[in-house]
Amino acid sequence: MRTMILCSAMTCCAATASPALAQPAAHLEHAEAAPVNAMCPIGKEPIVPSAGTVMYNGKEIGLCCPGCGEQFLAWDESRKNEFVALAVAHLEPGHEASPEQPALGTSWTDPYPLDSCPVGGGMLGSMGEPVVKVYDGREVRFCCAGCIDKFEADKAGYWSKIDEQIVKDQLPYYPMQTCVVMGDPLIEDGEDIAINTVYGNRLVRLCCKMCVREFNEDPTAFIEKLDQAATDAQRDAYPLTTCIVGGGELGSMGEPTEMVVAGRLFRFCCAGCEPKVVASPAEYIAPIDAAWHAQGRFMPADHDASAEHHEEGHAGDDDHGHDHGDHNHDG
Repeated sequence: MRTMILCSAMTCCAATASPALAQPAAHLEHAEAAPVNAMCPIGKEPIVPSAGTVMYNGKEIGLCCPGCGEQFLAWDESRKNEFVALAVAHLEPGHEASPEQPALGTSWTDPYPLDSCPVGGGMLGSMGEPVVKVYDGREVRFCCAGCIDKFEADKAGYWSKIDEQIVKDQLPYYPMQTCVVMGDPLIEDGEDIAINTVYGNRLVRLCCKMCVREFNEDPTAFIEKLDQAATDAQRDAYPLTTCIVGGGELGSMGEPTEMVVAGRLFRFCCAGCEPKVVASPAEYIAPIDAAWHAQGRFMPADHDASAEHHEEGHAGDDDHGHDHGDHNHDG
């Protein structure tokens, strides 16, 4: 505030005083126009000077990609104001990752894929920027900070609710008819016999409890195998010809990059677009689902019955309902 008052006073004086007084005023104005944020509001990663900036309420907002400016300005006023306030306090999302909340996009977890708060039930983003927390290596997003205490008071109950939704949501996209660990069939005599479990917000279907234990010995390797299966199953018929983030034609910037989130394959014009899906997965899951459904593919109704076989919680987390006792594998 003192800088703004000084700047205004010196600018006013410069209009009537000698030209020499105009130089300090110009210097202060330039300093005030520097970006108020260190992290991009859309990508939640460090701003890049070459990406440019946008102005909002007299504040310059730095970006990580040129396209982020348009997305930021499309936010409602309360959400933009909240971001600016956090940025001024150096607390904008992504500014500092605590040991309890490591950076997203690593192999240990998928981002929270649902579009609603597990406690309040409201759409994420309806009350400003969602609050992101990580528990035992799993991300969860809340509509507001007020929901955190309720969640922590009954984590097992809320994880069960989240997992039920994740299983139902990701079943249509599940790419394997065999166990990712042992390769045994998941359907016998027309009956789905799979153990549906959720690891790091990702549906994993296993043939028996022994495979649950084996999965937990090296989950990253099995998730990579699952990602490859999803990529192979969805690439040829991929329903979009443009990047879901940047809008550019796929292949216009070289070979498209790919990633799997919530069982869905996403193809991008460049790697710079990938963090946008990690930052706001539900925002991009909706249009990719709509594109597939327009082709009659991956329809939820086709897999509703399978959701009844869900076992709650993490693969390997006894607090979430799994029985990891000895079990002889028949295969």
